[in-house]
Amino acid sequence: MDSVFGIGFPELVVILLLAGLVMGPQRIRQVARWLGLMTAKLQSISRMFTRQLNAELDSMDGAEELRGAMQDVQELRRQVDELRRELLTGGKDVMGVGKTAVTETRQSLQSIMPPDLAAKKNDGPKTAVPTPPLAPTELPNLVEVLDDPES
Repeated sequence: MDSVFGIGFPELVVILLLAGLVMGPQRIRQVARWLGLMTAKLQSISRMFTRQLNAELDSMDGAEELRGAMQDVQELRRQVDELRRELLTGGKDVMGVGKTAVTETRQSLQSIMPPDLAAKKNDGPKTAVPTPPLAPTELPNLVEVLDDPES
């Protein structure tokens, strides 16, 4: 045993000499006895823990349960990765549909807008120009949502 907590034999001797000088011979015996009892208790607790851990590991059905649990965890991890990929690609699809709807709406508005308003729109400062109401047939198509509970 070379060192305990990074303390070698020479350092331990110096610490014990300083403790003897500070505490005196009577007090050093009491502290040494207390340290010995605490060390014995810690070793006892460590042995009990090791025994209990080994008993629990032996009482398991072996590696079968552990392998099954690991396979379940791996399957859940795969499912989470698939869901993450679906969400990321689904967001791109929604953005594409939104951009298409905006483009179609802009084109339909420009097609029904009188030419003099369209020319004014491109020239001069930006001002609020009232747009004519759309006919029901010229509205953009609605996007169908699958599994909509309200439909």
